[in-house]
Amino acid sequence: MADPQTSSEFKPLGKLISVLVLLAAALYFTGWTYRWTYFSFFQLEVTTLNLPSESFYLAAFQTFFGEPLAIVRTILCLALTIATILATLHWGHKWVGKYWRRLPFTFNDAQKQILGFLATLLNELIIVLFVLTALFWLARWQAEADAWNDAVNDTSSLPIVTLVLSKDAPLGRKLDDPLLNPTGFRIIGDRKSYDRLLGQELSDRTKPRIWRLLLKNNGYLYLFPALPKKEPRLIIPVIVISEGDKGAQLTILNGNY
Repeated sequence: MADPQTSSEFKPLGKLISVLVLLAAALYFTGWTYRWTYFSFFQLEVTTLNLPSESFYLAAFQTFFGEPLAIVRTILCLALTIATILATLHWGHKWVGKYWRRLPFTFNDAQKQILGFLATLLNELIIVLFVLTALFWLARWQAEADAWNDAVNDTSSLPIVTLVLSKDAPLGRKLDDPLLNPTGFRIIGDRKSYDRLLGQELSDRTKPRIWRLLLKNNGYLYLFPALPKKEPRLIIPVIVISEGDKGAQLTILNGNY
């Protein structure tokens, strides 16, 4: 039989493991929300990108400490969340205690233990809901701010890209004849989305029109022309090019922000 004193020595370790598990879950949730919001800005679904799990944890740190404003926002949100939780639990217990004494019957010890367990469970549920809500909005705010920074040319930190395609590519300018449009292709969907990009494939710093690389993943390139300014009504077209087919396949995603 294990010595009770020896068994009690492992309780701090067990609590530490529990805290680390909860922290890992919170960081993953925050990072996933950040990635989901960021790529949704460009009309991409994060579940289709097959991103590595560790990137979600890095995105969580970007949410909390990515910039001075993010740190201030995190501290204020943390303080507000704690205050809201304490106020909710305080007034909840006060309200329950007020009506508890008015009950026309009493509970035995077993029933009191069950009610105590349910009350504890309810308290933890309230805490989890408030914490997840705070993490969700922190991640959304930071992701939207970062997406706008990367979408606008003057503030974007994404790399400027020059993509060399085969002569059979459905979009692009020929070096020897840049005025000649690609021919011999079929299209499904909105023709204006394709026509809007024709003649606009080359970067032009005087416009400014600069093509940037959003993501390179699983054999696909995600490119977009950076916006000249932050304007929600401007269209952000993202083109998805398959590397495996030498750029012969092209998908145009249109975001209207």
